[in-house]
Amino acid sequence: MELYTAFAQSAQTNSERTALIWEKENLIYSELLERCNTIGNMLKKRNSQRRHIALLAPNSPHFIYGLFGILGSGQIAIPFNPLLNPEELANLLVHSDSKELLYDPFLKEKAEQAVQLTGLDIELLSIPELLETRQPNNKNLSPDIGEDEASMILYTSGTTGNPKGVILSHKNIHSNYLSFKSVLDFQPIDTFICSLPLHHTYAMTVNLFGSLLIGARLMLFSQFDPRKIVEALLTEPNVIYAAVSPMLMMLARFAPEDAAKNHRLRYVISGGGPLPDEVFYAFQKKYNHEILQGYGLTETSPVVTYNRPGKNKIGTIGPVLPGVEVQIRSEQGELLGTDEIGELCVRGDLVMKGYYKDPEGTRNAFYDGNWLRTSDMASIDEDGYIKIAGRLKDLIISGGENIYPQEVEDTLIKHPAVHEAAVVAQPDRLRSEIPHAFIVLVEEAKGKIKETELRKFCREHLAEYKIPEAFTFLDEMPRTAKGTVEKKELRRRLEKA
Repeated sequence: MELYTAFAQSAQTNSERTALIWEKENLIYSELLERCNTIGNMLKKRNSQRRHIALLAPNSPHFIYGLFGILGSGQIAIPFNPLLNPEELANLLVHSDSKELLYDPFLKEKAEQAVQLTGLDIELLSIPELLETRQPNNKNLSPDIGEDEASMILYTSGTTGNPKGVILSHKNIHSNYLSFKSVLDFQPIDTFICSLPLHHTYAMTVNLFGSLLIGARLMLFSQFDPRKIVEALLTEPNVIYAAVSPMLMMLARFAPEDAAKNHRLRYVISGGGPLPDEVFYAFQKKYNHEILQGYGLTETSPVVTYNRPGKNKIGTIGPVLPGVEVQIRSEQGELLGTDEIGELCVRGDLVMKGYYKDPEGTRNAFYDGNWLRTSDMASIDEDGYIKIAGRLKDLIISGGENIYPQEVEDTLIKHPAVHEAAVVAQPDRLRSEIPHAFIVLVEEAKGKIKETELRKFCREHLAEYKIPEAFTFLDEMPRTAKGTVEKKELRRRLEKA
């Protein structure tokens, strides 16, 4: 089903129920739908042709109004990470061919700078100003689009080199929502507590669509505040809380002594990266409640697997969702058997249409045309539970955020004192992984440049979460026989340190 219609039907069925709780504002479904319709009707009036519309908003109601407004007007939404700096946003605006940028006033300056840097005629639209144009006959929208058409393009990184825009259809996302809902049995009486960033596919499918398409309550936090989240876990009814493992560890630390007796938890969901055993047991000890770990990626809308309530196998990402197929393949593409480690491949309605403006990248992402290569190494046991063993890609996942080493390396090499840079993942107990940069300086800069200067330089060009936590200065990089940097050796050096 097309996403706006699914939301509108839910809003009409649950018109007087609470839809959104944000700070001191409570909206019922009819009010939320009306505001989304206002944005959608205005966008439709501006241009009847289908186009790409970017969205820049933090965790606030404005993100929801903007997203459903874009979808309801029949356009393709391009939600951006609000943590990106103007230079990164400008690159994505250009690559995505966005014609307009809807923004939250909190990010007005960043939005203006980004558009200016593009040098293109991209129109800036303030979401609150669009809301002021509300008309008395603000009727529901009827987007004339099929479920197989693109609903949005999600960027997996702000990389300046090769941005990866994942094209997801309405069917991709809606089918994934239905599969996920069937496993966890979402109900209108549930309260979804969201402290994950809404622009990310994890929060979007599990929290945003998960709550609003079923008629439940969405309690939205602008940022992760462990004290406020703990309070909500203890006071709100029928709580569903999705998080990354560092958040869950913090909630265990801030839990009061009587949390196990007084919490209102229904499901606690972990995704966006590995769930260390110590986090699972620390949380269980404080709340006497299990964490259900799952797995997904932007290219799969995102949820592929999840542990089932009461059938939790710790250390695994669970079995696949209904309607999803997986295979394990060797480096040569051959199918592997039970408990054999190889690349995890996925097939089903949840799998993306492809990468925007990257036909070669799209072809390389699939086996046999429809088996998505995840680049994650995994094995499947005799019960169908999957365990991640590592990654083929160089991708760093830090606290649920994707960091592409090449982007950080390309930034560092722009510094006049840097001759060569290599960035690898360093294990971190709280965030799973953090970026660590190995640097070879030009001769005249050796002994003169400190890591504080390089960190400051990165901060001028990269989002904060991408900046290396530590720097190691080398006289020369270790190299393979082909002459490329031997990152395995760099990782070994970190393990020995």
